[in-house]
Amino acid sequence: MSLIQKRIKILLDAHIFDHSFQGTATYMYGLYSALVEFERLEIFLCAHDTDHLKTLFPDPRFKFVKLNSGSRIKRLFTEYPRLIREGGYDYAHFQYIVPFVKNCKFINTIHDLLFLEFKQYFPWTYRMSRKVLFFASAKRSDIVLTVSEYSKIDVSEKFRIDQKNIHVTPNAVTITPGDEPAVNIEQKYGISKYILYVSRFEPRKNHLGLLTAFLKLKLYDQGYHLVFIGSKKEKIEQDAFNELQKLIHDDVRKYIHFLEGISWPDLNAFYQQAEVFVFPSLAEGFGIPPVEAAMNGCKVVCSNQTAMSEFGFFKYLFNPGNQKQLEEMLQAALEDRDYPFEQIKQAISLKYNWKVIAGNFYNIINEDQN
Repeated sequence: MSLIQKRIKILLDAHIFDHSFQGTATYMYGLYSALVEFERLEIFLCAHDTDHLKTLFPDPRFKFVKLNSGSRIKRLFTEYPRLIREGGYDYAHFQYIVPFVKNCKFINTIHDLLFLEFKQYFPWTYRMSRKVLFFASAKRSDIVLTVSEYSKIDVSEKFRIDQKNIHVTPNAVTITPGDEPAVNIEQKYGISKYILYVSRFEPRKNHLGLLTAFLKLKLYDQGYHLVFIGSKKEKIEQDAFNELQKLIHDDVRKYIHFLEGISWPDLNAFYQQAEVFVFPSLAEGFGIPPVEAAMNGCKVVCSNQTAMSEFGFFKYLFNPGNQKQLEEMLQAALEDRDYPFEQIKQAISLKYNWKVIAGNFYNIINEDQN
């Protein structure tokens, strides 16, 4: 006679979905949309705007918990400990920082520690506060996750955690089904024949390198447009955006576009209809946009630094510190009539697949239970 296994209750801190859909939100969306398929797991998503969460996670197997406090300190000091105690959860999953009171097992995804390695891109106060909080949280976590082998080594070295106790659950790609109505970018946005970059604005993202290449090659004379999609609300984002504006003269301004708040269907359409996607970032804990672009059938020119060194399946990889190399790769990709779209898609699908990643994560939890 087989024993019925006890269900495992997991609470996910999903408050980031209240105001953003970048980076960590994309990771949580993909991972938990796949995890809900495991019958032994009972998943509770926690945020302020649970109505919005329900539109993002429509599967009826998800349960929702409402957050009330708008303060991070109150949330971590009092509200989450209370919710965990009242809900009787086995695990609570956080990104970077866990609550100060511990009354269940903590899962903690530390996506990267770039602020400790690339100090020049982050303010001193940001670095110091996060170093203390992230370190303390990592030490108090029962399961530590990260998104790349690069970040795993970094977390191990900087936080003195044995690598065997850090599990890699990388990002993957969620593609809109092909039978959905396509968005025509030219009709909706008035933009055609464009080069694309999707990323929030900050110095390490190196928007400046791509803009410089676009202007140096005079691609606007060939009818190309340059499209940047990304947030520019925070001060660091606004400052980086303002630096770009200094390079854009009136005679080329109509060829350069800055967009944000793009819906998923529209974002996928931007990928699908771009001539080339360029990802010139200087440092990433993973770097999901070039993988998304490739899976949407777009040519990709990608940085080969930090975690992106693991993207060996791309045809065009370059050192973003070498501006001439970026320009040469961009020109070559634009002219490439024999680009291996399907081979790259297949390589990505084998390595970055949400079902596989969720299955590995489920096994980690099962092993922890035994």
